[in-house]
Amino acid sequence: MSQDFAARFRIEKPVWLARIARAESGSDVMDVVREFVRTHETVWSTLPIDCQPPPFTAADDISRYAFALYQKELRYEERVGLDVLALASFFSEAAHRLALVMAAKSNVTLRPFFDRQS
Repeated sequence: MSQDFAARFRIEKPVWLARIARAESGSDVMDVVREFVRTHETVWSTLPIDCQPPPFTAADDISRYAFALYQKELRYEERVGLDVLALASFFSEAAHRLALVMAAKSNVTLRPFFDRQS
């Protein structure tokens, strides 16, 4: 998987995104993320140290990692940059789903952020 991760991920992506979309809780999303990391363990050795995944013990780890990957994507040569971008796209989708399932389970009603009236 190492050299062709970005190409192979384009083929695998619909399967992984479907699994994320079926996740009904934060822990379900975390489980899919952890399985993704285990399934693609060979890609990690090909990436720079600062692109290695965290242990994913807290929900915020997913969005922080996606953000960090997007920040780093432009700093690497083409092949590594493509791999980092592919990984970032997966983790950002996972972070988005996590936010949706957590919001759905929340009983808090928030005013829109642009509503400045008290």
